[in-house]
Amino acid sequence: MTQYPSRASSDKHSDMHSAPPLLRYASVDPEARLSLPSGSFTTPALSSSLLGAIALMLGTYVPSFIIRDSDIGQVLWKYLTAFDRIPILIMFFSCWSVSILVIKSFKIAAQRKAFQIHFAPDDPEWSIARSNAMQVVEAIESKVQGVEGFMYLNRVTSVLRAVRNVGRVGDIDEMLQSRADNEELQIDGGYVPVKGFIWAIPVLGFIGTVLGLTEAIGRFGGVLGAQGSDLKTITTQLTQVIGGLDTAFVTTGEGLVAALGIHLFLTFLRRADDRFMDDCRAQCSRHVTSRVRVGTNEN
Repeated sequence: MTQYPSRASSDKHSDMHSAPPLLRYASVDPEARLSLPSGSFTTPALSSSLLGAIALMLGTYVPSFIIRDSDIGQVLWKYLTAFDRIPILIMFFSCWSVSILVIKSFKIAAQRKAFQIHFAPDDPEWSIARSNAMQVVEAIESKVQGVEGFMYLNRVTSVLRAVRNVGRVGDIDEMLQSRADNEELQIDGGYVPVKGFIWAIPVLGFIGTVLGLTEAIGRFGGVLGAQGSDLKTITTQLTQVIGGLDTAFVTTGEGLVAALGIHLFLTFLRRADDRFMDDCRAQCSRHVTSRVRVGTNEN
């Protein structure tokens, strides 16, 4: 059986640990690169996504404010701010949702870079045993800075550190499966805020509907109660009634369109997240479980 080549030459061992890491978490994770609070694995930190939402809001409202006196700007500014200010809340929750999903997409891409780190020799006879498990861990840590930030490598190193305490390969597989299940539950929890916003955005639209209808009905009652009014006055009052209906239908439409777009974005991103977690399981099975030898016949 081929042993892990780390003690054969002290010079090579020294060179391996003095060489710059091949992968840095702080260089590939989008939050860490901006020195923002970093969420675990593919889940963004809420504080970082909130800053992203504020940036998106500014990127939307500042240009709209600047051109608000133009023909197009007047219409755009109206649909972003009018209608009892309901669109402002809809836009805020929409921007926060988009910020979470965009950051998550970059974090998934960053996590996939860990698959490029090879810690096992190509020799099919090579295996991981109690005697060389920690050497494998050291080799991974020499190639990667911030191992704990990568789901795949963190799972591998955590399990390899426990090789000395297990008695069969099945224990390793169970440990990997248990960690995978816990991490997947953690990843699922990262979608809770977006799911909450998807629920809240249409509700805000319906609140605008209630306010608009209430306003329209109140004004319509005033039109019916008016006595001695000429046609021009009645027409003006009916125009105000239609304004209330405008609030009712516009806010509902904005809320439904925003929620639909975010839900579709979440659906496609969730597929990418699921594929990444499936690939993590496959990589652990190929490079760890299939190579571990901890039974009585260990050499």
